Amino acid sequence: MAAYVALLFGMVVIGAPAQQRGIVSGLWITEALAIALPAAFVLGLAGIRFAPWLGLRRLSLRHAVTAALVAAVNQPVVSFLTWIAHNALPRNVVEDFDAKQRMLDTVFRMNAMPMLITVTLAAPLGEELFFRGFALPALRRSWGPLAALAVSGALFSLLHMDAVGFIGLMEIGMLLAALRWWSGSLWAAVIAHAVNNGIAGGAFLLGWEDPDLPPPPWVLALGATLFILGLWELARLLRRSVPDDAEELPGGPGRGAAAALGLAWAVAVIWGLRVVFR
Repeated sequence: MAAYVALLFGMVVIGAPAQQRGIVSGLWITEALAIALPAAFVLGLAGIRFAPWLGLRRLSLRHAVTAALVAAVNQPVVSFLTWIAHNALPRNVVEDFDAKQRMLDTVFRMNAMPMLITVTLAAPLGEELFFRGFALPALRRSWGPLAALAVSGALFSLLHMDAVGFIGLMEIGMLLAALRWWSGSLWAAVIAHAVNNGIAGGAFLLGWEDPDLPPPPWVLALGATLFILGLWELARLLRRSVPDDAEELPGGPGRGAAAALGLAWAVAVIWGLRVVFR
């Protein structure tokens, strides 16, 4: 949780200034220094080997293809949940969401390929390393599988600062966590995250994210159906003994490497604060 607080702080004083100076390069800096670095710092400080804890294990072709298909099929579920929030939340909150959607539409159209590459590479790698690699097994050891699933999903959604999209993003986070448990590898979550972001980015490029146009009724009906089926599958997964695939093995980078990471983070924070105060 302390690493997550550092992540949020880094989003404000590192990520925001970097993205203001250049949206594409700023997103890469955000993922590396604000999101992934706090997780690497804690693991380094504890002297834990990164790969066994994070779940960086070889992924079978079957698991990889299934993860990609699940992420694609999940799109109507996200549309359904976001549509519910869009109709239930106060008007001023919805208007802020719609303005953000229009801004993203402009950003994608102005930086089509760089943005598409960034959201399908930088975001899945940085965010999966922290949330499904580092935080999910830590929360599970403290609170158990169900709480770890829900809390890690909520923390992932909160990162995006989007009230209307919160429940949809939380569902995505929980789905990615379930894919790590099911496959035993973080790479399943990375692939699914990349497919999800690629579809969302493509929708912006094609003009399909117009907030004034609600999803077609058949998409909402399909999303509701898949959401119920997904909850049933999740219950089945949790009823089985979910393997603890995060191995806490000594021999990690150690405190020297952690100190170097901490220094890099502090330098980035100082730079960001200078930009903010200017």
